[in-house]
Amino acid sequence: MDLKDKVSKNPKIKLYIIVGFIPIILMFVGFYFVVQKLGQQNVSTIAASINEHFNLFTMCVYIWVTDTFILPLSPMFVFPMLIQYPWYVAIPATALASALGGISSYLIGRLLDKIGFINRAVLRAYEKWGGHINKYGTAFVLIASIFPLPFSAICMAAGVMKLNFRKVSLYSCTRILRMAIYYFMCYLGFVAA
Repeated sequence: MDLKDKVSKNPKIKLYIIVGFIPIILMFVGFYFVVQKLGQQNVSTIAASINEHFNLFTMCVYIWVTDTFILPLSPMFVFPMLIQYPWYVAIPATALASALGGISSYLIGRLLDKIGFINRAVLRAYEKWGGHINKYGTAFVLIASIFPLPFSAICMAAGVMKLNFRKVSLYSCTRILRMAIYYFMCYLGFVAA
């Protein structure tokens, strides 16, 4: 049975993916209405002002942190500010930060599961995603890197399960697709307004 068949037979993963697209769509719609209300020039001015204080590097650090630790934050929050950068700069930079976040999360799960507060987060991630990872292996990291699933929790659970580091690292690099979706959804929301 190949991966496509496994995913199609597991309605819970489909539900996670469908529900995961809701924030992306809301981000596009919300940003579109903000641009409609404030105007493109005002939004560009606000984004430029934010970029003076929080440059691309700072935003990439934010993405790395959100994709390393299990936090109630998302990398998508910085993308309205990233439309000031060309896509060929913003997407690779954010994808690298996100991939490094997934790898860091994997290493936390693999190496530090004996430390108290980290152990609790790791166990929660394992309880929620361990069954899927057992079923799909490292391919589930690939699914989480592209589709809207909690990437850091799944990478951390993969670390606990001591899955193949090279494959997890390679699959984390496919975050470029997700970062491209975030970037272009914001860009389209900006241009369409």
